[in-house]
Amino acid sequence: MISIIYAGNQSGTCYGIFKLLTQKLENKEKYIFNLQLIKEDILILEKGYKHELTDKQNKFINIINQSDTLIFIYPLYWLNMPMLLKGFIDMTFWPNEAFSFKNKQYYKNGLWKDKKAIAIYTIGGSEWFNLLNLNLGYRVLKYPLNLVGISNIKKFYIDQLNRSNRQSVNKKVNSLVEKVMKSI
Repeated sequence: MISIIYAGNQSGTCYGIFKLLTQKLENKEKYIFNLQLIKEDILILEKGYKHELTDKQNKFINIINQSDTLIFIYPLYWLNMPMLLKGFIDMTFWPNEAFSFKNKQYYKNGLWKDKKAIAIYTIGGSEWFNLLNLNLGYRVLKYPLNLVGISNIKKFYIDQLNRSNRQSVNKKVNSLVEKVMKSI
């Protein structure tokens, strides 16, 4: 199964990627987490990891446990992932469910080590700015994925959105989705 975790708005380039990829995966078993539509389900961890899992958390974690591939689609804001994606990770990458320090089940021994991930993100500005900052928008996702054992991660992005016309953006979206489909 594939889990698609979408953390963008309900319009724009990221949404275009999300919609096209979802259409291309029409015949695959998948679960879609559209974080804008389930934002009330994303917990604020007021007590950190010192509370019992909620029914929603259990449901989301079970879906991820059943998934072979996790696809994250998000725009970069200030070289970082959106708040809803960070909240989703906080609530699902849970101790003793995704990793365990106590049992030394993290990094290469993480509980999700057999999964693969695909990171797809968009950048309004130039890629050089992202590169100068050492791909922060990707690394903030890569580190939690690595902690839970996911090291097979593919990265795709579209940059220069602030300088591209609609036709150019559509061409970039189609090209990116074709590359992603080949990697699944």
